[in-house]
Amino acid sequence: MDSLRGTRHYSYFWTKVAIAGASFFIGIVALESCSNRTTVSKTTVSFASLERETLDTEKTLTLLKILKVYPALLECNKEEKYANLYICKKWSTEDTTYVFENCQKVDKLALDTSFNYPIAIDRTNLTIQYPTNVTVFVPNDFNIPAASKYFFGQVSYLTEY
Repeated sequence: MDSLRGTRHYSYFWTKVAIAGASFFIGIVALESCSNRTTVSKTTVSFASLERETLDTEKTLTLLKILKVYPALLECNKEEKYANLYICKKWSTEDTTYVFENCQKVDKLALDTSFNYPIAIDRTNLTIQYPTNVTVFVPNDFNIPAASKYFFGQVSYLTEY
């Protein structure tokens, strides 16, 4: 009976050591992932160095695959307008396209980029008069390369395709 009791204490001790080690490892991983967070800030994007994207010819809708979404973190008001930024691939050409959408709520499905949820630019939802710049919320190190293509208008969500 004494030999069993000693084995149980020995096993109990190593179980506690394993749990403590696993807890320490999880704590380090959580601490590391928190320290790698990027800071998002309000940024003004100028359209001066960007090019307007062309719509798919003879189609009402131009389909896009979402790569990343940066939703507006503040609601629009009379003084300030904020835009959602969608980084997309145009389905017809696979070109990267930036879509700016003022004062709209981003659909929850669009935030899950692993789903390949398609969005569309409808000819009737494009803004005729483009602003010279727009305010978005992006990481501090975010940069749109010069001569990149963009749309400015309302995104249409496709529930059936």
